[in-house]
Amino acid sequence: MLSDLRVVEVGQYVAAPLAATIFADLGASVVKVERPGGDPLRADPSRFAAWNRGKETVELDLRSAAGKDSLRDLVDEADLLLENLRPGALDRLGLAPATLRAGRPRLVTCSITAWGTDGPSRDEPGWEPLVHARAGAQQGLFTGDDPMWLPFPVASVSAALVAVLGAGAALIKRASTGYGQHVETSLLDALLFLNAAAIFHREGHRPRIVRHTKSPILRVFDTAGGGAVMVNLSGTERWRELCRVLGMDDGGLDYSTPEGLSKLSDREWNRDMLQRVIDGFSACTADEWETALLAHPAAVAKCNSLAEWLEHEQARTDHLVVETDDPVLGRVPLVGPPVRIAVDGADPGKQRPVRRHGGEQGALGGHRIVDLSSFWAGPLASRLLAELGADVVKVEPPGGEGGFQMMPVLPNIYVDANRSKRGIVLDLKTPEDRVRLLDLVAASDVVVENAMAGAWERLGLAEDALRAVNPALVYARAKGFGVSGPLAGRPCFDYVVQAATGMEMTQGGGVRPVPVNFTANDYGTGLLLGAGIVLALLGRARGVAVTGVDASLALTATVFQSEDVAALALAGAVPDRVGADLRGPSTWLHLYRAKDGWVTVYCVTAAQRTGLLRALGLFGGGGIDGDGATAPLVDEVTDAVELLTVEAALSALRAEGVPAARSVHPSDVPDDPQVVARELLRRYRHPAAGRFVQVGLPLSLSVDAPAVKGPAPTPAPVRRRIKKPTATSASV
Repeated sequence: MLSDLRVVEVGQYVAAPLAATIFADLGASVVKVERPGGDPLRADPSRFAAWNRGKETVELDLRSAAGKDSLRDLVDEADLLLENLRPGALDRLGLAPATLRAGRPRLVTCSITAWGTDGPSRDEPGWEPLVHARAGAQQGLFTGDDPMWLPFPVASVSAALVAVLGAGAALIKRASTGYGQHVETSLLDALLFLNAAAIFHREGHRPRIVRHTKSPILRVFDTAGGGAVMVNLSGTERWRELCRVLGMDDGGLDYSTPEGLSKLSDREWNRDMLQRVIDGFSACTADEWETALLAHPAAVAKCNSLAEWLEHEQARTDHLVVETDDPVLGRVPLVGPPVRIAVDGADPGKQRPVRRHGGEQGALGGHRIVDLSSFWAGPLASRLLAELGADVVKVEPPGGEGGFQMMPVLPNIYVDANRSKRGIVLDLKTPEDRVRLLDLVAASDVVVENAMAGAWERLGLAEDALRAVNPALVYARAKGFGVSGPLAGRPCFDYVVQAATGMEMTQGGGVRPVPVNFTANDYGTGLLLGAGIVLALLGRARGVAVTGVDASLALTATVFQSEDVAALALAGAVPDRVGADLRGPSTWLHLYRAKDGWVTVYCVTAAQRTGLLRALGLFGGGGIDGDGATAPLVDEVTDAVELLTVEAALSALRAEGVPAARSVHPSDVPDDPQVVARELLRRYRHPAAGRFVQVGLPLSLSVDAPAVKGPAPTPAPVRRRIKKPTATSASV
């Protein structure tokens, strides 16, 4: 699809390599420039293979004149330069993106940093767990302010997707203007986006610390035989489906009325219903429940291991893992292309009309998106496109979509996912409003939907009906488990997918299922779908007959586990990346409790390991042998850190050159000096719901700057606020 696009990657580790790989997956010619000795990730062949397929590689010493000349020669022929070196590294070499673009006006450049290109933390070490710590990703919904080590590179993966989104939009703009521009994002920006639901709060009211979830709608439940299942649901019908599976009454919970919804904040009701659900699931094994759920779908899944997920018929049907030829490892099964774009096979070269609608403001100006989706992933994808300049029209039923109906309890779902859009209310059960929708689709470029299987067919508004009025339509779908396979019809929320795909077992060290503390797959799928739509529009702008884009929460969850998929294929096991206490796999990669909080330590060199012990008065000389993972050393460091405040510990560690960061709860993210200096959180007012603090824009473009266009629509009067919810209704 992008066969004549040339990309140069000056990248290492995960973010820039994955972004470049996504372009390579779609046919672009990618040259990876590595320093002498190669990308440091080559030291772990399985991890390197996970992010670096489909490229030509070349080693260049960019400190030498010959190396600089060779890079300039590569860039002369390139459309896009992707890089994730430390801020200013290319500038000091005389190869700054602005310098490279000066003589190449059509070049698009994209930089991915750890903390951003300004602010007090600009030059601090940007290892993945340090970003997790400061973005509030180690604490939250399931563990409160008691943190755990995240085994997935969620910051780097999401930064790669943001980079693709921005670079693709810049390339689309170039097709009509002839000019390139610079795109920037960072691991911090991207992870704040991913964790935005937890950070979101009403102005003047920080998110509360919830230390244990005692809700029947969000919990891991033990089953007979030692297994477990995960329940994560929202909405009256989803709750009733669960009750039918367990053979119990629904207890009066009804999301459509304030009185029915107030059950979620009734402690006695929650206590009673929770016990009934616990008793119900204990009657059968996890496998037996999984079989029952195939006949009677509900928002529940068995807590699989990653190996079980990869053997599952759903994963095989959706081709989540593909055999890949690696130059070092040979033929190895790796996670397949994350961006999935369909092209008209009968006429792939047919020209499609482009940029037909509205003004040209923003990189995606002139494109119109019809958003038929609800809740998380679909609305988030279209919001990102709106803030890049597209005209997004959100279509909702009378009374609003499900996320809008949840506003009295959880305003973050609707307010965060639907800003920057225009809104229209249509009752698609009536023929008149179905005609109105078809008229809107006929004058649009993209439709986004995430409905349950069969929903559009029942209304006579399936993809073929929309394509009949607009043959050039790009039809974009975000599903839970994909569009086909045994789980395609299962109601699906983030934690159901975490359980099914093995994320929870990996987070629990392979011993027990432990959910990740935030909805990584909901927001990650929004990024994945948004990036896919942008690349589909780029393909169309280049004359390709693009027809659709598919994304799913299951695909996103599997992409987050790409390194573990590769390790499983090569070593036969998923490595323990969290440790027995879930605080880190070794002394050197660990969370430590201080007097007034938590410190994340990430030592990767012998000097840093020595520095850790010296900073704490534990070093007796003679150097460091082994990996230091023995329990006594962990205990000694733990005891030493507990005597210090967080600030005292960080001061001592930094003085010895030890990478470290304060691990914070999402409620403390607004106080982070880098977040404050870069104004990464913004205050927005919804006219019917009030003022909220939200994560801002996760990227910048040097010419066509993204912008928040306004608050989310108001499709109906906002219902009165019910009694303040308890910990049981903290999230869905």
